[in-house]
Amino acid sequence: MAKVELNSPAPQFTLLDFNENSVSLSDFANRKNVLVVFNRGFI
Repeated sequence: MAKVELNSPAPQFTLLDFNENSVSLSDFANRKNVLVVFNRGFI
């Protein structure tokens, strides 16, 4: 995956949430701020 530049739009992506529902970045298009956290796993 290419590196994302600062102050540029985030690339579109779709991931599964904790309930295994698909969630896309575009689902939050009308929101001012979106926080995305990528966990590597639980120990």
